Amino acid sequence: MATCNQITIPVASRDNRELPLTTATITQIQFNKKERTQIALKTFGVLMALAFATFFMPIFHFVLVPAFFLASFVFGMDKLEEKVRNSGGKGECPKCHQQFTVQGSKWVTRITNNCDHCHEDLEMTLPSLEEISGLSSGNAP
Repeated sequence: MATCNQITIPVASRDNRELPLTTATITQIQFNKKERTQIALKTFGVLMALAFATFFMPIFHFVLVPAFFLASFVFGMDKLEEKVRNSGGKGECPKCHQQFTVQGSKWVTRITNNCDHCHEDLEMTLPSLEEISGLSSGNAP
């Protein structure tokens, strides 16, 4: 089963660097090999089914069948390699100090978001995968 952890990350304004840093709490999901394989096969199967279904559409099948066929391999492999995911969370805007929603995404070191209230352009730094594996195995200081 996927492991979920709450992680607190710093939030900074991209437009006004003089504003103080605030924090956001996001949910990190770690997938094991079996779950990644199941998600990848499901993605592959859905896109292959779409490729088969579009085979019977006149004219469109010249583009859609090859597109879905290639996409099934590309997105299936992408899902197979995704070990950690950010499923979103809540944070405090440095400008208006209101709660904003952090959108879910792939686990990358830097994500951007906009405040739901003042539309400030925000930047959040996530820990790297090496830091996460060190924290989860108990090697953190």
